[in-house]
Amino acid sequence: MPRVATALALCLSAAATAVSAHPHIFIDTTFDLRFDEEGQLVAVEVEWSYDAFYSMLTVEEAGLDADGDGVPEQERLDAFAGTDVDWAGGFPGDFDVQLGGTPLALETAEAHEASYQDGSLVTRHVRPLEEPVLPGGEAIIARAYDPTYFVAYDVPTTPEATGPVSCTVERTEADTEAAQDKYGELLAEIDETEDPFETVDLPDIGILFADRFVFSCAQTG
Repeated sequence: MPRVATALALCLSAAATAVSAHPHIFIDTTFDLRFDEEGQLVAVEVEWSYDAFYSMLTVEEAGLDADGDGVPEQERLDAFAGTDVDWAGGFPGDFDVQLGGTPLALETAEAHEASYQDGSLVTRHVRPLEEPVLPGGEAIIARAYDPTYFVAYDVPTTPEATGPVSCTVERTEADTEAAQDKYGELLAEIDETEDPFETVDLPDIGILFADRFVFSCAQTG
């Protein structure tokens, strides 16, 4: 799990039955594609704003509010930064980026930051590409989602590109009704067992609920 293991999250996961793929954590995310001076895609900058309830639990469990005034101390947030994305290199990290339909491998997260805004824990990180790529007229496709759908991501604003490029971004919203139907079909194919604590394994259910962003970019510099 790319998240701090709160007591609630562990309880929900352990007690999961056929509904284990329902999201338990909700995140508003923004992301920008970073290009270098040669017009190569080199990294993705990501920001996560956790839902208020999960933020409250994390602040309590991680001891981020030492004086108990309801606002985490920044020095504790600085020490916490990065613990929610403790991944090895090559792990997608709830983010998928492709060039012309070919997945692009990402390095482990770096440049961690954490803050607390309007009752929400907000973290930021950068995912460098293992190898920079020049789009060369091919479309870049990006999605933010958790394959297990334990975490539900919403992208409230249109992503952007930074660097000497000009990009248009086309957003295709997920058909949530169709996704729910497909999810129900997958569940129906799973036989119930006598073990109430068995976790259901569903194949990449999260992508069905993910908005798709297509970047068409040209170098300007």
